[in-house]
Amino acid sequence: MKKVLFILSLIGFIALPAAAELTVDDTASDAYLRNHGYSQSTINVVNKAKAQVNGEPMTEPVEKEYYNQPFVKWFRKFVMYVDPALDDHSFMNHEIHTAPSYEDL
Repeated sequence: MKKVLFILSLIGFIALPAAAELTVDDTASDAYLRNHGYSQSTINVVNKAKAQVNGEPMTEPVEKEYYNQPFVKWFRKFVMYVDPALDDHSFMNHEIHTAPSYEDL
């Protein structure tokens, strides 16, 4: 009886890892993250991090033409300065400077 249980447990342990295999690509895919309750922002951060690690250019949202007008551009930057919670698409797209500057304010 012990031999039979030992053989069955060996067969079970051999077959178990094959049924539960997940690769890194599987766990970082959009569908996997969405099905496990992650938000779209988190999915975007994961995709941006993967592109950054692999050295691939990450596509940014297309700016509208009127955003490039001087007054509108100045007003948007002013509003983003007043409310830092607004997204200016600079998250993970910036150079790290070790010396302080006026941009740190």
